[in-house]
Amino acid sequence: MAAGWRGNFSMKRVRGYLGTFLFSTGMFAAIYSTPVLAQSLGQNQADVEQAPVCRGSDGYTADFGGRRTFLWRPQWLEAIKNNPTQSAAIIAEADKSLEDGPYSVTDKVASVPGATPNDYTSIGPYWWPDPTKTDGLPYIRRDGEFNPQRNGPEFDKMRLRSLGRDLKALSLAYFLTSDERYADHAATLIRVWFIDPKTRMAPHMNFAQGIPGKVSGRAEGIIESSDLSTAAESIGLLAQSPALSRAEHDAVRQWYADFTAWMTTSEIGKAEQRKRNNHGVFYDFYLAHFAIFAGIEEAAKRTVEGFPENRLKVQMDSEGRFHQELTRTRSWHYSNYVVGAAARLATIGECVEIDLWNAQLDDGRSLSDARNFLSGYARQPADWPFPERDHKAGSFAKKQSTFAHTDFLFQRPNSVKGVIKLP
Repeated sequence: MAAGWRGNFSMKRVRGYLGTFLFSTGMFAAIYSTPVLAQSLGQNQADVEQAPVCRGSDGYTADFGGRRTFLWRPQWLEAIKNNPTQSAAIIAEADKSLEDGPYSVTDKVASVPGATPNDYTSIGPYWWPDPTKTDGLPYIRRDGEFNPQRNGPEFDKMRLRSLGRDLKALSLAYFLTSDERYADHAATLIRVWFIDPKTRMAPHMNFAQGIPGKVSGRAEGIIESSDLSTAAESIGLLAQSPALSRAEHDAVRQWYADFTAWMTTSEIGKAEQRKRNNHGVFYDFYLAHFAIFAGIEEAAKRTVEGFPENRLKVQMDSEGRFHQELTRTRSWHYSNYVVGAAARLATIGECVEIDLWNAQLDDGRSLSDARNFLSGYARQPADWPFPERDHKAGSFAKKQSTFAHTDFLFQRPNSVKGVIKLP
C-alpha cells in the first residue's frame, strides 16, 4: 500500500469484518469457487506495455501522479484534458456545482418506518399506487414505467444522484485546472455525506427500493449504488489536493469498508448476490470496486475470479444472451446494462491481475459473446426481436448510442478522439 494511504486507516478493523467472515466461514469459497487463470489482456501487447497500470488497491497512483482511480483510466482523463470542447463543458458544469449541495440523507422530512434519519431510503422505480385502493396500498408493479415519486424529496435517490453528478464534475474540473475551489467544494460534499456523524449516510441500504404497503427495503436497492461508485473514482482524483486530510481520506475508505461488510453479511446483501439477472452482475461489480477502494484486495480478487462460473455460466447462453434481461419491457436497455456492468467488473479485474475480457468457460463461452450479440443489433436496431418500449418511439439512434457506451469499455482504447463518457 502506498505510503500516502497508510494514515490511521483501520485495516485491522476491515479484516475483522471481512477477513474473518468471508474466509473463515468459507462464504467466498462456496459462492466464488472456480478461479480464472490470469491471461494476457486483450489489447495489442505494445499498447498494454505503454499504458498506465492499475496496481491493486493503489489503483493508478504510481502512473497517474498519485491519483487513485480504478475505472477512470488515466489515458482517458488525459484525452478529456486535450479536448477543449469537453473540458469547457465539464468546467461549466463544475461551476454550477459550486452552488449546489451539500447533500445529506438527513434532509428528509420524515423517515420510513423503522429507519433512522441517517438511513438511505428509496422506493422501487416501477412501483405505483394501486388505483383500486383508496390509499393506493400496497403499490403494484408496472415494469418499465418510472414512478416520479421515487425522485421526490421524501426519498434519497435524487440526493445520491446529485452527489455523484457534482463530485464527478468537481473532481474532473480540479484535474483539468488545479483550481482548489473545485476540490474544496467536493471535500465539503464528501464530509457531509460520508464523514460527519450528524449528516452522513449510514453504510448500508437496508431501506432502499422499498415498496409502500409491502416492505421497507429490498435486495434490489443495492443497484442504486452506482453513484457511490462514481464518488469513489472522484475521491481518488482529488488525491493531489489538500482539501481532504489524510484522516478524512481514511474515514471515507472506512465507510466503504463498512458498506462492503454490510453487502457480504446482511440478509439483503446476500439476497442480492443470489440474483440471476443484472442485479447479481452489478452486485459483483460494486463489491469488487468498493472492496478494492477500501483496500480489501482479497475480496475484490475472489469476486472477479468467480464471475465466469457464477455469472456467465448461469446467466448467459452460448449466443451471448442474458435471458432474464430479454423478458423485460426495455430489453435492449437491460441487455446493455448487464453487459456494461460486466465490463466494469472486468476493468476492476485488471487491478487484481485477472483478465475477464478473454477468460473462457470450458464450453468456450466468454464475455466477448455478449458484446458480439449486441453488436449485431446495434448496426440494425429495428431488427431487435425482443420487447422494447423505445421501439414505439423509433429511437434507434438512442439504441446505437447505448451500445456505443457499452462497447467503449470493451475497446479499452489508449488513444481517444471525441467526447469520452466515463464509466
